[in-house]
Amino acid sequence: MKEGALFPIEPTLIMTFPAARHPLFNDRIAMSYSISRRTLLRGMTALAGSFAAPSLVTGFGSAQAAYRTSKPNLPTGFGKGKSVAILGAGVAGLTAALTLARSGFSVQIFEADNRYGGRSLTVRPTNEHYKSWWFKNYPGTQEFSEMYVDRYQETADSPAPDLQICQFMDDAWAAKKYAGKPVELYLNAGPGRIPSNHVNLIALCQEIGVSLEPYFFQSMSNLMQSKEFNNGAPVSFAQATFSLYSEMAAMMYKVTKEGVLLQGDTNAVTREKLKDLYRVFGDLTGTGEIQTTTRLGFSHLPGGWRDAPKTRDAIGLEKILDSGFVGDPTANPELTPGSFLFNSFNTDWQPTLMQPVGGMDRIWQQLLLQDVPTTALWKKGSKPRHPKLGHLVQLKTKASKIASAGEKVVVTYETAGRKAEQAQFDFCISTMAPSLLNTIIGDYPVPPDFRKGLEAFSKTGNWNDKTPNLWTPAIKVGWQGKDRFWETDSEIYGGISWTTDIIGQIWYPSEDFTAHTGVLTGAYNRGPLAVDYAKLNNTQRVETARQGLGLLHPGKTDQVYRGVSIAWQYMPHQVGGWASDTATTDEKAYQQITTFEKNGRFFCAGDTWSYLPGWQEGSVTSAYCAVNAIARTMDPAKYSDCACFQ
Repeated sequence: MKEGALFPIEPTLIMTFPAARHPLFNDRIAMSYSISRRTLLRGMTALAGSFAAPSLVTGFGSAQAAYRTSKPNLPTGFGKGKSVAILGAGVAGLTAALTLARSGFSVQIFEADNRYGGRSLTVRPTNEHYKSWWFKNYPGTQEFSEMYVDRYQETADSPAPDLQICQFMDDAWAAKKYAGKPVELYLNAGPGRIPSNHVNLIALCQEIGVSLEPYFFQSMSNLMQSKEFNNGAPVSFAQATFSLYSEMAAMMYKVTKEGVLLQGDTNAVTREKLKDLYRVFGDLTGTGEIQTTTRLGFSHLPGGWRDAPKTRDAIGLEKILDSGFVGDPTANPELTPGSFLFNSFNTDWQPTLMQPVGGMDRIWQQLLLQDVPTTALWKKGSKPRHPKLGHLVQLKTKASKIASAGEKVVVTYETAGRKAEQAQFDFCISTMAPSLLNTIIGDYPVPPDFRKGLEAFSKTGNWNDKTPNLWTPAIKVGWQGKDRFWETDSEIYGGISWTTDIIGQIWYPSEDFTAHTGVLTGAYNRGPLAVDYAKLNNTQRVETARQGLGLLHPGKTDQVYRGVSIAWQYMPHQVGGWASDTATTDEKAYQQITTFEKNGRFFCAGDTWSYLPGWQEGSVTSAYCAVNAIARTMDPAKYSDCACFQ
């Protein structure tokens, strides 16, 4: 979810992040021709002593200092004797828990689901040999085996309620009797990318030892398709984009040449500079005419000797304007695919973003593996020898009521198969969706505006399903490719292809280039189309994605298999893909849900409580706000000066 300025994108050894493999080649090639950063760090440790390199499990620790983050700077023993209940073991809950635990608080995390991560869900192969390899490949993960997710199930009222088990598998690796390492196969069913300006999340990744690699949002080889353009035939970004740029440049060149001025008078020198600008922008001739250009791509690639290239034809302006690729400037970008041609102009959708090496779940997995002091353990009884953040999480445990008792917060919780229990805490942070929180907060003394905000987020009826009005329904389908036909046939290495069909998008893997298989996000949509798509059962969803694939890659519908689908509005303990951008679309509701008692003991975190709904950066920044709010209650003189409270 972005900024290349923080580290170079070129295929060089990057010491900032201890990545386990080179981002631009598949593992087999990388093993043959390069030394991985993980191997190098281990070598440094062996040569210079254990102090020479950071822990490969727990990370760099103090890396936040290199970034301008909003993380509160609390002393080690600041929370001594104080306890905090956290509702939800997603990125927000775990980030808050780690910060508090390392500041002396005792922390208990109640997670209603049978897995960690919340909406950060990465689905992996169910094959036992693959599982065994994965746990060995990521040291320390065996301690919390539930972090490996190979199955999930939508709620009983979903049109697709059946248990889905991921059957992705590297069959070539199996044929070699599991020798060596497989192609790492996974579907990021939730978040899938990191923008470069999400500095709090990036700093957290460095702090806890999560390796990052490039995620390619757009390649000029990616495709666009609509039934309005060329009888539904797909077209490359290069051919459509640079045809449009040439047309625009030629028009502006003519305007400038004829002396029609945009603003005031311009002299001859300025006019010549403008003409040069348009020539460069549109690759025009010396007289401002459209010409054949290699920017459009090749219908026949250049070769040796007399094997001359053939350049693709330019597309006329009228065809582009009628194609549906430009988009609707009046449409809500939260509910539509935006502009196929210009989506990459969005700061959060830059052509090059980032992703964790090995899957988006590596972030919360590494959070679980962080060392915490024994004082962080809220539950009495047997204590682990080396406490980790994961030991503070209680899965399958649903908070059913929040109440107040003097200066304590009383949490009623129900663990699967047991009677309801109650416990008192000094503070509580909820990361639940507002509509879910609204069902358990009862008469807890929160500000009236906050309660009104919860009510606003609980209203339904705008969507033709159960999604709250201020949330966005979202759906994904994942495939395994029998080969990487998108690379060999279409020269596509990463990025996204777009279609006006109900599947919306196809994401291509940004890792393991030239490998023999890989996982595609075969459909990704939100808003009204996601509502309609989710009404299908899983077999129908997968078949619909197959037909959509055929629109972008004709003749390749039989080259994908082992499909899975997920509609977030039907997932247990969730209400949709993400909250709508309420900070701009419903400012009143956003102000209400971010209104807390100045010296309170109950606060909220999660991307909904941020200006970045749907992004993990919002989860992290809101978690830091909640921690800072606790610090303000304890020491208002020192911790009241925070942007979170403006």
